[in-house]
Amino acid sequence: MGYDLERFVGYVNEGLLCCVCRDVLERPLQAPCEHAYCSACISSWLVHHHSCPEDRLPLDVGSLKPLYRYMRNDLNRLQIRCVNAAQGCEALCSLESLHTHEDECEFAFISCSNTGCPVQVERRGLEAHLSECNFSSRECPNGCGHTLLSTDQSQHNCVAELRTEVEMLRAEMLCKLEEVRREMESRLDSQRRHMVQKESQLKNEVEELKGQLSRVMCEMRALLGAERLRRQELAEAELEKRELLELLRDLQQTKSLHPVDQTDADRHQGAQNTSGWEPNTKPTRHQQRESSLHASSPSLHSAQALNASGPPPSPQLGEGGRKGGTRSLTLDCIKRKSREVTVI
Repeated sequence: MGYDLERFVGYVNEGLLCCVCRDVLERPLQAPCEHAYCSACISSWLVHHHSCPEDRLPLDVGSLKPLYRYMRNDLNRLQIRCVNAAQGCEALCSLESLHTHEDECEFAFISCSNTGCPVQVERRGLEAHLSECNFSSRECPNGCGHTLLSTDQSQHNCVAELRTEVEMLRAEMLCKLEEVRREMESRLDSQRRHMVQKESQLKNEVEELKGQLSRVMCEMRALLGAERLRRQELAEAELEKRELLELLRDLQQTKSLHPVDQTDADRHQGAQNTSGWEPNTKPTRHQQRESSLHASSPSLHSAQALNASGPPPSPQLGEGGRKGGTRSLTLDCIKRKSREVTVI
């Protein structure tokens, strides 16, 4: 709705009137056909119609635009009386400054600022009303801190009000404590269940670790036993190697110290070849040494036993052949033991 034409002083151009309500334009809008309307009026019109109310040309909200600048300037320069002229306001202002004046007009009716008061008074009489308003409030003069209405001051009892407030606070605190207690119990139950699960899991892990440890200990004992056996075998093999090396040295020394015995043995063999083979009932000194050495070495003794169990030597073989076989057998034993020690 526009401004009432009777409120204006002086001539108002007809182009500044709304085509719908025929009052002076308020928040004006203009159609493409250059007809002007109040914003509220044309919005209501276009809800039921889709044409200009003046010339019936097609029109919609999207085609509306602000008023021309020169028309807005003419509209703002119009002189208008205050809306509170009936209450005695004689102010006359331009349409541009009308809203500013009405927000500060002393004759405007406003509501009382006290909560619950339904009275509306003029702005100039508000202070007088507040001084005698039954809904005005102030703090208790006795210092209890309560805000009292004017009608309740005679019935106010500071002790009763404070006791009531304390009871309310106590009930509120008890409520909060109960909520906190329930929440803490819920959390403790959750933590307890979690700890029980964790304890069971840790026990299972400990049992598993104990089983693994026992298996590792058994394996370590087996490895230590095997290592002891290997060391014992190595020590025995080393001792047997030393004995065989000593035998070899003794055989070499015997060969170097008794070359005459070897010559005698060859001669004796030649004599046997001419006269026929006869068993030698009396062992020579070299044969005694070899028999004593073979008795001190288990390996040589076994080799000699194998040699003894074989077929008897032929009559053509002499003492030199038997000595050569014994030395080769000793060397074979020494080489075999050396390989065993190397492998170990």
